[in-house]
Amino acid sequence: MARGTFRVFVGNKRVTCPFCDHQIFAQRDVKLNSTGMSLLGLDWANKAACGLICAQCGYVQMFVDPQIRYEAV
Repeated sequence: MARGTFRVFVGNKRVTCPFCDHQIFAQRDVKLNSTGMSLLGLDWANKAACGLICAQCGYVQMFVDPQIRYEAV
């Protein structure tokens, strides 16, 4: 995903921050660590989620395998 801020949609529904109701987000991948993989030193192989970071308050929402559409602001 490109850097910057976006309006984000999951399917046809616009994502809003559940804390402050803002609708602009930055995006980054977030690793979903598991105990087994960590014990084996294989943290790099854990699945990643899409983290949406609210541009106003910093609240992070995570989505796994969503149909996300980004609209540049």
